Amino acid sequence: MKLLIWTSIPTHHQSAFFNALRSDGADLVVHYYMNMHEDRLKLGWDDPTHLPAGERRVPERIASIGLCADWRERIHILPGCGRPFLLRLAMFFSRRGLMWLHWSEPSNHNSKWRLMTNVLRHYYAKLNNRYGCGALAIGDMARQDFINWGLRPDRIRVLPYSIAPIRGNLGVPGQPTGVRFLFLGTLNANKAVDVLLEAFAHIGARYPESSLTLVGHDKSRGKYQRLTRSLGISSQTRFLGSVAAAKIGDVLALHNVLVLPSRHDGWGMVLSEAASMGLALIASDMCGAGYHLIKNGIAGYQVPAGDVQSLAHAMSCYCEAPEMISLHGERSRAMFADLMPENMAGRMQAFVRDLCSPGR
Repeated sequence: MKLLIWTSIPTHHQSAFFNALRSDGADLVVHYYMNMHEDRLKLGWDDPTHLPAGERRVPERIASIGLCADWRERIHILPGCGRPFLLRLAMFFSRRGLMWLHWSEPSNHNSKWRLMTNVLRHYYAKLNNRYGCGALAIGDMARQDFINWGLRPDRIRVLPYSIAPIRGNLGVPGQPTGVRFLFLGTLNANKAVDVLLEAFAHIGARYPESSLTLVGHDKSRGKYQRLTRSLGISSQTRFLGSVAAAKIGDVLALHNVLVLPSRHDGWGMVLSEAASMGLALIASDMCGAGYHLIKNGIAGYQVPAGDVQSLAHAMSCYCEAPEMISLHGERSRAMFADLMPENMAGRMQAFVRDLCSPGR
């Protein structure tokens, strides 16, 4: 199978999946059409100078297609219409009768350009229904979003993100004895850091040995540190700043529960990383990965986005019954195993073969 995947930037998250596709027999080319954003670098991501064979950075121009000599023979996989370049690509492929599919996370409907973007998505869905081969949804949340755009449900297959398991050094003696909660990601309003801190304040006094660590680039200019002081939890809260991607496993190994209370997260890769190491998970119902790595009350907890009381209750459940942490973590680790790159690579090729078969 000859594939050309168009995606924004090279990431340590996707590399294992692309390698698995090649190992599974796919003839894969990858075109990266954007530069690494400063926010990603501040989170500790690497911007690789050397890419594997078949992967290249390309300008946002239709002419970039020609950098792949056999582009006419390939099935093209596009990540949506969020940039004019991508919509032009979809129209280009459609006019020439080439095979193309959509593959993305669910869209963020909090944009101030909601009306315009909804019009574009509906147009893009019609284009895909008429000329494309279908869509690959990064999770169940994305599948429902695609249906809302107008994509035909029978032409959608669910293909979540897939990463290799994270490794880290084991915890060291002298760690706090209470439940150690961890947040990983950009510290901003979308990630609902304010909700997390307010929820932790509800349990901090009841469980004084519990702690909360926040890792990531702080875009609040110190607002969240000030909030911990006003809430009376500064002694139980640590802000570590950004950590290099290669060291995330070491950070995860020092904690018990990963909390991601985002107001919107198309997937939430930190949930996958934490599940791969057997941490218990708490996520909002607006995190796509939660629907694939959490079974509420059985393997982690899902809570309504923005609901301080529900988040505090979920966190307190682990403080009241810490023996549930390892049990829930192992169950999430088992669900993560189904999403391993070698499994998802075969799944992608089977889905593409099905959707692009003659007569569909």
